[in-house]
Amino acid sequence: MGLLKSFFSQTKKPEGFLGRIMVNGMNGGGHASLAEWGFGFIGIEKVACSLDCGCGGGANVNRLLERSDTVYGIDYSDVSVAKAKEFNADAIRKNRCRILQGDVCSLPFADNSFDIVTAFETVYFWQDIEKAFSEVYRVLKSGGVFAITNESTGTDKTSVKFSKIIDGMNLYTGEMLKTLLEGAGFTGVEIHSHPDKPWLNVTAVKA
Repeated sequence: MGLLKSFFSQTKKPEGFLGRIMVNGMNGGGHASLAEWGFGFIGIEKVACSLDCGCGGGANVNRLLERSDTVYGIDYSDVSVAKAKEFNADAIRKNRCRILQGDVCSLPFADNSFDIVTAFETVYFWQDIEKAFSEVYRVLKSGGVFAITNESTGTDKTSVKFSKIIDGMNLYTGEMLKTLLEGAGFTGVEIHSHPDKPWLNVTAVKA
């Protein structure tokens, strides 16, 4: 159980050798299918600037580049930042992308900077989620969209099991996220569930 716990704890903050294995896996497999599903609810085709919070291996930063002139990614894991930079090296060279190491509770961006902010498979680990949501609200432009996509409805058995293995993992239902988002000032919160899988997407708008 010790090694198993160590490996799956890398989902929180990838570090070292095990972290590199975890981050490489984030860019493919089921994560890719989940991401494509989640992107379907954003509803904005082309924007100036976007941000992916908890950017992991950088695959979703790359997807945002398809609909944004400029994309930023932020993650507090140096392993994730290195992988995301490698994955998006061409866009970085073209000054269309920047990957930063930082904390979602203190985003290093000016107010009203982004048209879209995304968070894929990451809000489980935001230890002060109210503060983080307030920060996302601050950096979004008026009319901007915040999209959260999780591979868990918050109640499915597999995720409940892993939440007991991974320290600091908190599960959220759609209704719980809706309450938190509205508390941060967001409006137009919509909850989407996959018909066959325990996937959850929640979108919200900054008025």
